[in-house]
Amino acid sequence: MAHRSRQARPEEIPTCNASSNDERRVLAAEDDYVAAEVAGDEAALRRIADDRLMFNRSDGTTTGKEALIQAVLGMGMTNQTLRERTLLIEGDTALVFGTTDIRTADVEDRASMTPLRYTATYVQRRGTGCLLALQMQRRVPT
Repeated sequence: MAHRSRQARPEEIPTCNASSNDERRVLAAEDDYVAAEVAGDEAALRRIADDRLMFNRSDGTTTGKEALIQAVLGMGMTNQTLRERTLLIEGDTALVFGTTDIRTADVEDRASMTPLRYTATYVQRRGTGCLLALQMQRRVPT
């Protein structure tokens, strides 16, 4: 006897909708993380980033929490502008898909701007959002 499968009709597919409170909680955690990056606030970066954090860099390498924090602290970031954010929340895990423009200045005060697309994964721990994973890549001008 052959096994037959069928596609579920849209009305049969269960959906999960995150509450606006969940969305605000995730965006607040990300806003705190971005503020810590711009301020070079090492203590806040350490508090928000999970100890098991994985950072998937645009050059194809993967690093952890310590390397990410040191990279952020060494960037000379002066500003960061989030252009768009889309959330996907499932239980205690949230994915943020967004774009950002990171502005930096070197020791000679020469400014530069890097447009990026990113995916950030936050988990709810100890009543707060912790950054568990981050992937960033340069945006291609359109």
